[in-house]
Amino acid sequence: MSVTTAANALVLAATIAASMDSITVISIKTASGEIFRKIPTSVDVITSKKKQFTFWLSEIEGNGSIITLSLYGNGATTTLGTGTEIVTQSVTIEKDNANSLTVVWTVEVIQ
Repeated sequence: MSVTTAANALVLAATIAASMDSITVISIKTASGEIFRKIPTSVDVITSKKKQFTFWLSEIEGNGSIITLSLYGNGATTTLGTGTEIVTQSVTIEKDNANSLTVVWTVEVIQ
């Protein structure tokens, strides 16, 4: 039995949708590890393969020398250590109680 191109495209589309739809939180990490998680402030669907996630952290949230931002899904909650890391990005951000932070993250699946 051979798999048709249409069947492959259908499976890929379903996988992309499931992956994109499973993203539930951003994780903030410092050198000492994960310190904070937050659900998106907004999620904008750009195309079926592209979404933009916006996270706003107040002056009291996620403070420290941030070195990694990650998006988590597959059962991830605001409880540290839950779910599956979907994507990660190294950063250098000094955040303290005098600054808020907005992270806008566009996720796109390219075939």
